[in-house]
Amino acid sequence: MFRSTLLPLALLAVGAWAQTSTDCNPLNSTCPSDPALGTTFDSPFNKSTTEFNPTFWNITAGTDLITFGDDGASMPLTKKGDTVTVKSNFYIFWGTVEIIMKAAAGTGIISTVILLSDDLDEIDWEIMGGNSSTVENNYYGWGNTSQFNSEYPALDGAQSDYHNYTINWTKDKIQWILNNNTVREASYDSPGNYPQTPARVQFGVWCGGCSESEGTRQWAGGDTNFDQAPFTMYVKSIRITDGTTNSSSYSYGDNTGSYESIKVEEGESEAYKAINKLSTTQKVEQKWSGLSTGAKIGIAVGVLGGFAIALIAFAFYFVNQRKKGRAEAAAHEKEWEAQNNELMEYRSMMAKGNFAVSRQSVMMDVKAMEGHRF
Repeated sequence: MFRSTLLPLALLAVGAWAQTSTDCNPLNSTCPSDPALGTTFDSPFNKSTTEFNPTFWNITAGTDLITFGDDGASMPLTKKGDTVTVKSNFYIFWGTVEIIMKAAAGTGIISTVILLSDDLDEIDWEIMGGNSSTVENNYYGWGNTSQFNSEYPALDGAQSDYHNYTINWTKDKIQWILNNNTVREASYDSPGNYPQTPARVQFGVWCGGCSESEGTRQWAGGDTNFDQAPFTMYVKSIRITDGTTNSSSYSYGDNTGSYESIKVEEGESEAYKAINKLSTTQKVEQKWSGLSTGAKIGIAVGVLGGFAIALIAFAFYFVNQRKKGRAEAAAHEKEWEAQNNELMEYRSMMAKGNFAVSRQSVMMDVKAMEGHRF
């Protein structure tokens, strides 16, 4: 990373080596296989996040500095010596990396997202905290610090707002995409000149203005004054797609550093298995957390609208049922009153003797009628 056409190689050697070292270089050793991503990893960071999931991430510096909130993953530098580095446990072989972040402010403070191979192939975005008008992108083969490939596309307010920094890496070209606009392309070149081996993804923030190398401090923008701290990088989300699917691991077939030498072990990767073991609830939570505020408002309005319609329908049904109930009750009441009036009239007539006819009287009337029959 930390190079510039303005700086002599000797001034950069210490800082560059510290940031681009490797545990095993396959250009001169036989190294273990690299675990593949083999799929797409998509993760938002918010107040419901408790950590960078250790299944996918390895924090090599600054674990105690990281917190999560509405602003995403917060990574502040508060004093000299502070640094935060988050590395993926998986590798991709070609692919796309998209990070939405707000760079840390502060002279000499560097916010980064990097693709880095075991043989030190490298592709990166680097944002200087003291430069509010441009950002830097770069690439190198085999950690070769004699290559000067930096470019500085314009961007206002990298430290005051969130921006989408994307790297699209294929066998044929590398694209640097800023807020969905391609600002640079680099075409394929030979091994050692063009990154082409499986790479980790890493991001974080460090103090270039604290370096013992004067060249690095100059490249970073000058000396850092921690009286103005904290200097905080925020990451809202990261999305990584491996360009090689159905892959469980990658290994180097020889020491050439050529993509043609890479052996792909097919099958489901450990990362793929872990991603697909997430519960439905966890997936929904991740998708919801990753939505923009506008999208969340739209969904909420839709849900509330549906609820309001259902509530109105229920109220209409309830009112109709009450009207129907009142009508039925009135009918029953009227019928009851009629029956009650008849009953009262019957009782009154009974009390007056209108229906008090004895059996004997009835029999006499029958005989009288029979006597006049002929």
